[in-house]
Amino acid sequence: MGKPFSQELKKIELTYKWASSVPIDDIESIKNSLFHKPLFVVGSGGSFSACVLFSLLHQYHGSIANAITPLDFQYSKNAISHQTNVVFISASGKNTDILHAFDLTVKKEPESILSICLKVGSALSKKGANYSIANTIEFNNPAGKDGFLATNSLLAYFTIISRLYNQHADIKSLTLSKDYQSEISKFCKSLHKDFTLKVLYAGWGKPVAADIESKFSEAGLGNVILADYRNFGHGRHNWFDKKPEQSAIVAIITNEEEELANKTLALLPKSIPVLRIQSEYKTSTASIDLLVKSFYLAEEVGKLKNIDPGRPGVPSYGSKLYNLKYSRLFSDSKSILSEKAALAISRKIGNIESTSIQKDHLSLWRQAYENFSKKLAATTFKGIILDYDGTICSSKDRLKGPRERTTKKLNEFLKAGLALGIATGRGKSVRTDLQKIIDKKYWPNVVIGYYNCSQIGVLSEDALPITTDKIKANDLSKIKDFLTDEPTVSPFIKKPELRPSQLTIEIIDKENSGVIKNIIIDYLKNNYTFKIQVLESSHSVDIIPVSTSKVSIVSACREALNDKAGKFNFLCIGDRGKWPGNDYQLLATEFSLSVDQVSADPYTCWNMSSVGNNCVEATEEYFDAIEPVKSFFKIKL
Repeated sequence: MGKPFSQELKKIELTYKWASSVPIDDIESIKNSLFHKPLFVVGSGGSFSACVLFSLLHQYHGSIANAITPLDFQYSKNAISHQTNVVFISASGKNTDILHAFDLTVKKEPESILSICLKVGSALSKKGANYSIANTIEFNNPAGKDGFLATNSLLAYFTIISRLYNQHADIKSLTLSKDYQSEISKFCKSLHKDFTLKVLYAGWGKPVAADIESKFSEAGLGNVILADYRNFGHGRHNWFDKKPEQSAIVAIITNEEEELANKTLALLPKSIPVLRIQSEYKTSTASIDLLVKSFYLAEEVGKLKNIDPGRPGVPSYGSKLYNLKYSRLFSDSKSILSEKAALAISRKIGNIESTSIQKDHLSLWRQAYENFSKKLAATTFKGIILDYDGTICSSKDRLKGPRERTTKKLNEFLKAGLALGIATGRGKSVRTDLQKIIDKKYWPNVVIGYYNCSQIGVLSEDALPITTDKIKANDLSKIKDFLTDEPTVSPFIKKPELRPSQLTIEIIDKENSGVIKNIIIDYLKNNYTFKIQVLESSHSVDIIPVSTSKVSIVSACREALNDKAGKFNFLCIGDRGKWPGNDYQLLATEFSLSVDQVSADPYTCWNMSSVGNNCVEATEEYFDAIEPVKSFFKIKL
């Protein structure tokens, strides 16, 4: 099993050059979705070292992260929520552990799931394709499949992950110097037959230390004990006093901890063999450099032990252990809730498996869910009012308009005599997009609320929305002037777009969007309290007068239908139902469904889509549940 380790090392330069330049689809949106929330990075075996690097980079960028194995993840599942992200790293994307962890994660519905595989069309990527919250980066590594140990795949991961966090710097050559080769050879010759390596590290050396332990354990090369330089000082040094002849040190060093490493090593007995694996590079580029240097340590020890690390031989029970299925051993305990109710309630209040949530509290939420479900199923609706971006048009399709399946459904509803309202923060672009996809004979039946419904008309009215540049000096124009001139804001946003009743701000610097939003919001609170409101859409921040509301479109739809008595019911669907989302008022109406964020209101704004689906995919799921009958409809979810 496997292939010669020396042959794998010959492909190192090829792998590095490939991983440094291979296109990563949708890299900007991936980075934007990852950077701002706590992160779990899940992987097994050799891939775990890449998980450690991923978590280090995430923390370096200011967010909490934890590298974790699939089994440990089982015990951390209650920490997964809409406020977290999860990354899976697996070269083959097919092992039992990673697939089980993925299934577990989907049920918990984090904000997003990212899988990174070095095999196109893996079982993991196929699972991810079933859920809109999941994304997969997959490649076919030109170096081919690893031998028994993760080698070229690991180098590829280190490089690609560094690129995701904008920390990749070019390493001119990964070929070992003759001096370093000599140091490795001399060190290995000094090792005891039954040696134990104490691997010391700090910072960017941590993922490399994890990989040394992995390789030496998996290939049976020798004992390895890990410690960072200061934790080593808290008693772990005593190992050398008790087993001096068997002990040796591998010191992983970057410029950041070089002085600490030197002082630590200077205090130890001179008789203990020491190998310094050192890099002059910074951050994760140093990790890449150190990783490759550590590969040659494994190769040299393999020669000493007469074990090829690329094909060390695997006992018959090894394969059985690798493929052991254990998911049924952790089956969920019985709940007072159905799976559907549990999912919907979790979206409202968070993790319902938490021990802090009492059964009587859950019973109240179950009753609220059942009441809403029954009322929704029993109600006959005349029309549908929809948010646009994130609801019927995905962020990926923002410049193209709604996808074909969504378009087909909208025309079917109009053909059946249903009323259609669109409430959007955008302007003319929505009208032109809808005129392209909706049959012209239905245009008079489509009501559009532009700029969060500050202007409302039907799809056939080409004069709307009014976008005249002759806008009177008012609070919105003053805010625009401030944002344009303010040096802590203006370089990081597009030029604010001022309309008669809306100021739209799009943040360019997604990585620091939280800070920029806080500056804007605090300025507005201090100067315009009770005059304006700040709402967030899937792509921008909208500042509008307090009198503006998407709820206005309900009245406009009634007027279009001559429903003066208010007899007709409308189903409202949007994606940002939680304040300050720009749908929170629309989805506070009596009959509303969210396709993403929900409010904590037990009486409305429920998300009843299937697990792992949100935004347009969830909208299409709701559309499939609509049954038109004689210009009215019911919905069965």
